[in-house]
Amino acid sequence: MYNLVDRISELPLEILASILSLLPLKEAVATSVLSRHWRHVWASTLTLDFDPEKTLFGFTYLSRTLQDKKSRRYVNWINRVVEQHHGPNIESFRACFDLDCRFTSSIDKWIEFALKKRVQVFVLDFVKIYGFNKDAYAFPRKLLGLEKEFASNHYVGFKYLKVLYFENVDVTGEIIEYFLSHCPVLERLSVSFAKSLVNLRVVGPLVELKYLVLNYCFSLKSVEICDTKLVSFIHIGFAIDLRLSNVPSLVEIAISGMNTHRLCASTDFVRLAFTQLSCCLYQLETFMIDITLMYNKDHVFPILSNLKHFELTADPDYEWGLSQLSSFMRAFPYLQRLTLKVIGDEYILLYSSIGLMTYEVNVWGSEEKRKLQKAAKCPHHYLKVVEVLKYRGRRNIVEHVMFLIENAFALEKLVIDPSNWDCHHSGSEWGKRARLKEAKARHHAMHLKNKVPATVEFVCL
Repeated sequence: MYNLVDRISELPLEILASILSLLPLKEAVATSVLSRHWRHVWASTLTLDFDPEKTLFGFTYLSRTLQDKKSRRYVNWINRVVEQHHGPNIESFRACFDLDCRFTSSIDKWIEFALKKRVQVFVLDFVKIYGFNKDAYAFPRKLLGLEKEFASNHYVGFKYLKVLYFENVDVTGEIIEYFLSHCPVLERLSVSFAKSLVNLRVVGPLVELKYLVLNYCFSLKSVEICDTKLVSFIHIGFAIDLRLSNVPSLVEIAISGMNTHRLCASTDFVRLAFTQLSCCLYQLETFMIDITLMYNKDHVFPILSNLKHFELTADPDYEWGLSQLSSFMRAFPYLQRLTLKVIGDEYILLYSSIGLMTYEVNVWGSEEKRKLQKAAKCPHHYLKVVEVLKYRGRRNIVEHVMFLIENAFALEKLVIDPSNWDCHHSGSEWGKRARLKEAKARHHAMHLKNKVPATVEFVCL
């Protein structure tokens, strides 16, 4: 007979808590049934990731009553964990569910809890499948001491915050700038669908921010970034007044102009983007741009010799598609990786949900019979990897791929990705159609493989 000794339970509580932090939260809590010694160990876990797992699948297709029931169950789960947690610190806190202002009192407590626990990664993702949450939770100004009748709490947690992620959380420029000035190690900030964000200044050498993402903040009018250590800036939304100066570390930029209604009707978005980025264009290594139906075929691009990765989102059926692609290839002579992102139905749904359904949708909604204008040969000697995202087997996209194969003399790898993010709505008719489209596209991609030279690695994800 062997005498089995439980050596793991003899480890210090701090080590046991670190081990449990590697498990999903529900599994960590489940260890409480192992023995009396383990009953409360989980309550010191450093990672509080309230992953909804499959709970959100098909959520928007449920009745309002069932939606409310699921949301309240999720909020109660977080409340119970927050009340029972007795560890001195946490490394991360993530809440991800369809929540709104009805749960303000609970969410306020989560924020206070996380800051008091010296959180390093803080995520509030109150996801809506498409567009704005009309009754979005508003980040409490009083918690930051921004209202006269409330003194600032000056949580010690601000000193430890490294990553801050808000989606469908209504924040203002004042609130974001408060975080930037009071979080000395904050490196990553992402804000999406913040309807009250109008103007933002990221200014000063004391701001440690390296990565800034602003997505679909449709009230946003201006962003100023000056004298910072920023490495990456991503903006998806309306064309804005973007002012950049003294940003020597900025090597990655993503920018889109979904709608230029704020600007003169004759404004060329691409020209505007290149003008706004003029102070840092020649230092860029990664550049991502969305030029859907906003491309001037006569535009002459500057030569960007440092650019290594280029991601282009565009309408594959645009008649000058190959010409625009060849223009970019000539402008980026040392490009090594090219990503083509094909617009899809999710654009239609997003625009519809926020009241921006315009004439462009009619172009996007179906296979076009227009033929691409032929482009002159454009030999490129450094392009090694080509990726096609949201591949659907459309004839014009195949022409794009063949154009690249014929002109990229150093091509080593072709990646075709038919993935459709709508497939996760498993219980809906939309999800079923999305899965069918993806299956057909993947089957078509295997036929495309026969046209790829043997010297090029072909990958279909």
